Amino acid sequence: MGISRMKTAGVTVAAAVATFLATDGTSAAPPQITKPLPVPTGTTPLVPIRPPVPAAPPRLRGWVDMHTHPMVHLGFGGKLIHGAPDVGSLIPADSRCQHRVRATSMEHALGNDNSTHGGWGAFDNTCGDDIRKAVIDELQKSKEAVVTPDKARGAPDFVHYPKWNDITHQKMWIDWIRRSFDGGLRVMVALATHNQTLAAAVSGPGDGPTDDKSSADLQIDEIKALVGRHRDFMEVAETPAELRRIVAGNKLAIVLGVEIDNIGNFNRVPSLTAPIISAELRRLHAKGVRYIFPIHVIDNKFGGTAVYEDAFNMSNYREFGSFYSLKCASATDKITFRSKNDGFDFAVAAVKATKLGIDIARNPPTPPTCAGNIGHMNTRTLTAEGEIAVKEMMKLGMLIDIDHMSQLSANRTIELAERVSGGGYPIASGHNGPRGEGGSENSRTDDQIRRIAALKGMLGVGCEGADAHQFARTYDKVARLSGGRAGIGTDLNGLVKGPPPRPGSRVVYDASFPKSRTGSKEWDYNVEGVAHYGLLSDYVRDIRSAPGGNTLVDGTFMNAAEVFADMWERAEAQKGAVR
Repeated sequence: MGISRMKTAGVTVAAAVATFLATDGTSAAPPQITKPLPVPTGTTPLVPIRPPVPAAPPRLRGWVDMHTHPMVHLGFGGKLIHGAPDVGSLIPADSRCQHRVRATSMEHALGNDNSTHGGWGAFDNTCGDDIRKAVIDELQKSKEAVVTPDKARGAPDFVHYPKWNDITHQKMWIDWIRRSFDGGLRVMVALATHNQTLAAAVSGPGDGPTDDKSSADLQIDEIKALVGRHRDFMEVAETPAELRRIVAGNKLAIVLGVEIDNIGNFNRVPSLTAPIISAELRRLHAKGVRYIFPIHVIDNKFGGTAVYEDAFNMSNYREFGSFYSLKCASATDKITFRSKNDGFDFAVAAVKATKLGIDIARNPPTPPTCAGNIGHMNTRTLTAEGEIAVKEMMKLGMLIDIDHMSQLSANRTIELAERVSGGGYPIASGHNGPRGEGGSENSRTDDQIRRIAALKGMLGVGCEGADAHQFARTYDKVARLSGGRAGIGTDLNGLVKGPPPRPGSRVVYDASFPKSRTGSKEWDYNVEGVAHYGLLSDYVRDIRSAPGGNTLVDGTFMNAAEVFADMWERAEAQKGAVR
């Protein structure tokens, strides 16, 4: 909070308090005393007491990651991402095919991935699955990620994973989170995530859960347990005041959130009513969830999803009941992404028949033909149920993220936020980038960025596949458009690649900044990029080498913790104004 928030109609708080105490509290002028009153003999005159003006809380320093998935190995049925984040974490199945056991060592948590990614073996991998193996291999190929070998090895030598372009192995081991904390990270949004179609495609007997609600609940509970095991440097923040206390006390504030396709499994509810919506949101709030995505990668009862990756169209059909409803964007939208029917279709047709229950011949309709360089967008906007949900989230003071919404849904959500009396309600866009001259509807327009900033919201700039200098240029643009209301949204562990090594990078390692070392493996960012979460500290050092990089990092980037606290305080202050 700055000084400008301590003024009312141009009158400082100090002046207002002095005026109030000089009167009886009414607007009438105080009596004028022309000479001092006599003081009785033998008494000491009283000194008028003026209570001090409350000092503004100190501005927080530190960078913010608005989008992470530390417990993603429990999502997607527990068989898509391999590796747990610490000793004590729940493991879906270990190397001996023991289901739902706790990690007893780093090697146990981050070892051979055969039980998760390998095919069936009568003697060495009874929890393996040949279809799952094919699905994961094809997923890696379709996203242009590294295709890890069979029985990929992690700890202790980390020969095969993690790597910057690996999307199916754990990147948030607790020591790596701590390294980023040591590098200035002070607020981290930790999200549960899930997709039921992927879960059905890769899971088998003894795996799970496979529905959105149960998976999200499990991940949230396990994130809280993780934080509880490492209270020496992290705590869960459930209010902005707690966040300020945690960061000011030199700890990492963890904000819990959900990024799932169907909150409350509402796709299974035939008649969705306001009381049902409210009850589920209040249940999530009671679990500590404060950051929320109304819509994820498929259409749901709340509205339309952003069309940007064809792989999700089959899931849209399976979970929502229809394929994408597409139309050509207008030239002013600057949407150039075009949907195609040759996207990743869960590897092989056999998956449809054996695990997904979808007719093998069932395929999406042909997308419309658009003129010039104009791309596709979703025709679906926020539904009546979606508007109810967004308003209920606001009434709870939740931080609402519009990423993954169709352009129509996102714009409508911003409109609802702008209509809240008293200056509107803050909105977040936590792992995205500016659309510029072309992109999908999942990127932010300049107008959306400015409107989010005007609402005192915040933007997290994505870094997938962006080297440090590329990120610096994008971040600088968003920071300028938003008036400095920007953090980073890494989405690590979210089926995305990390930042690659930058050609010519010269991050220097010495006694004050040693290389990251885990087990017998030592990582050199200059060679390996952001292979794991801890190497974000090295990434930030490389950002400093970009033109204007020191100013960018020391200014907007390290001011993000204050901006996040300010956004959350605004949400709390405005929740009572929602109608």
